[in-house]
Amino acid sequence: MNKLILTVTLFVSVVVSVQADFLPKLFQTKISQTDGQTSWIDANLPIGSSGIVVHSFDDTHKTITAEAIVTEKKDGKIKVTFQKFKRLRQPALPEYNIKPQKGDLLILNYFYNRILPIVPNKSQLDNFTTKYGRYYDIIHPDIFASQLYFDHEPKPSKEEFVKSCYQNDSSLIYFAIEDKGYFVDCNSFKVIAQEPLAQAVENQKAQKPLYSRLPKIKTRLGGLISDENIGDYNLYYKKLLGIK
Repeated sequence: MNKLILTVTLFVSVVVSVQADFLPKLFQTKISQTDGQTSWIDANLPIGSSGIVVHSFDDTHKTITAEAIVTEKKDGKIKVTFQKFKRLRQPALPEYNIKPQKGDLLILNYFYNRILPIVPNKSQLDNFTTKYGRYYDIIHPDIFASQLYFDHEPKPSKEEFVKSCYQNDSSLIYFAIEDKGYFVDCNSFKVIAQEPLAQAVENQKAQKPLYSRLPKIKTRLGGLISDENIGDYNLYYKKLLGIK
């Protein structure tokens, strides 16, 4: 009995010692001034962070009018640039053209509660899940791999990642590359935070294009072309994210 109690105590100690490095909170504020294209806000958020603008017609009728992306920081303020909100786009319906205006609600770090980890092996996925599983809804890589499998895309592009984010109500992707983990905003596709990895990524041991439990992803030609693999795991994702 004493041995059992000791084992449980040690396990709890290990779990508690793992600290999450990136835990962004939802940020909300009313827009005090804007030209309909940009607005300066009193806040300290990373460049590349994204969110939405909500316009109220009355007490019960509201709509999302724009997507918002942090594009500049200066003197304790952030510059937010507005663009068309594409997540709920419906080609069969006419699009409205309501620009952000004074009094609208700006919400940043929107959909940051769900995250897709792109990792090279199960060990890296286990490390990420242990560290962040209590804080995020983790989208299993199998879901993204399934998308690539049915789209016949063994080389995941930026467009494939954006498509996945839209389908899974997420705005965050995590990439394990070399000796760092990168948090990437799906809407701006900018790195907004990074952390050291406990275990460096070795290209020769990396499952490509990412770790999943699905069969090998092939092009529509069924693997008849020689360069359908991403090749060097670290180099491919560094290039995709613009990391030197």
